[in-house]
Amino acid sequence: MKKNAITHRILCYIIAAFLLPAGCAPKVEPGGADSTESAAPVATAEATVQTTSATVVNRDLLLDPARTEDADSLLVGGYLYEGLVNTDDNGDIQPGIAFAWIVSDDELDYIFEIRQDARFSDGSPITVDAIAENFNRWFEPKHPLHEDGNFPAWKKYFLGFNGERDANNRAVSQIDGVQKVDVNTFIVHLNRPEAQLLNYLAEPSFAILSPAALADNPDYGARQSAIVSSGPYVVTSWTDEGMTLSPNPLYWGSAGDGDLNFIWR
Repeated sequence: MKKNAITHRILCYIIAAFLLPAGCAPKVEPGGADSTESAAPVATAEATVQTTSATVVNRDLLLDPARTEDADSLLVGGYLYEGLVNTDDNGDIQPGIAFAWIVSDDELDYIFEIRQDARFSDGSPITVDAIAENFNRWFEPKHPLHEDGNFPAWKKYFLGFNGERDANNRAVSQIDGVQKVDVNTFIVHLNRPEAQLLNYLAEPSFAILSPAALADNPDYGARQSAIVSSGPYVVTSWTDEGMTLSPNPLYWGSAGDGDLNFIWR
């Protein structure tokens, strides 16, 4: 990360949350920390077969969305987890764990303001540190949770990992790194402008997971006991017949009115 080049930006961003000076152009500020509306989880995969009482999905789900391209896993994961931003039915970017954001004039820094009422389903807060851990898991090969680096969506949208260079010695990935400014503010630094960054981050694959749960469970996402939600639903049943998701009582927004049932294909 270009640390020497960002000091003046950080000062600007801290002030921007209150004054929005000319040096930091406001890009989107669609909601507030007290907002109670939430966009429905969006999965990019093909819709699964519906029945009158349940959705039919594959038995072998992997509810670690960063590590899978399976349509059914991403569908279910879209109810369990949330990213910094979401998209609505029209494809427009909406607040998620981040309630507001601005973009620097050179479009190389995206500054997100994080909800202070966001919680994982185990009661722990979704902090800027937890968000940074997720990004570093995806991007940084030396991170302990990066493991074999099998993050297909990251490679699809962000092209490479930290330290990878092309034939012209240019960084392969658009992402230069991430940074915690304070307990409320998180920055994604880019090597070059990426107009679709917010759309990419709205993908189910970039939902925020509990770093503690990931560290404690090497097979995270393959069994009920390991799942810690950041989104509107939690897993309440995972049997030989199927699974049930119930509204997450700790979700910052509206979790829905009833259970979601899935049966195995």
